[in-house]
Amino acid sequence: MRHPTSFVAGAALLFLAACQPSNKPQPLTGADSTAIAKNRADYAAGWNKGDVDAVVALYTDDAVEQLADTTALKGSNAIRTYLNSALGTPTRPTLAITLVTLTGRQDLAVEAGTYTLTPPAPAAPATGAAPAAPPPIAGKYLIAMMKQADGRWKIAQAAISPDAPMMAPAPAKRGR
Repeated sequence: MRHPTSFVAGAALLFLAACQPSNKPQPLTGADSTAIAKNRADYAAGWNKGDVDAVVALYTDDAVEQLADTTALKGSNAIRTYLNSALGTPTRPTLAITLVTLTGRQDLAVEAGTYTLTPPAPAAPATGAAPAAPPPIAGKYLIAMMKQADGRWKIAQAAISPDAPMMAPAPAKRGR
């Protein structure tokens, strides 16, 4: 015969388990989505003004950014050094960012999108026709953002890649 206390203990455990909050992460709130959209706008505005400090402030101190044309940038100091060279010129292209998708939970968000870098028109020569403006550079990005203890969202990981045309395959070698 079973002991009645084991039945009571089992029923109590089932009751307590049913009363526990779900461990399922909560989706992003509207306020989170708005804050993340503001970061996106602040990034483009900082870039377009050449304000390296404003852009770097959107990253965590230990952020990692992977660019197609360089090794991974690890930490805000490496990102600052890169941005100083990219933004510290009057021929800096204008950045436009377009969100494709945003997904996340209460403390982590992943954003995918596209960007366009439009170089400035070249200066008109004293005589003759002005040279054609270089074409815009288009690409895509994927970033992971972490919500900070103070409620701000910051970029923790970023991968940025230009839309370069696919390379043609090497011609097949012909045998003798």
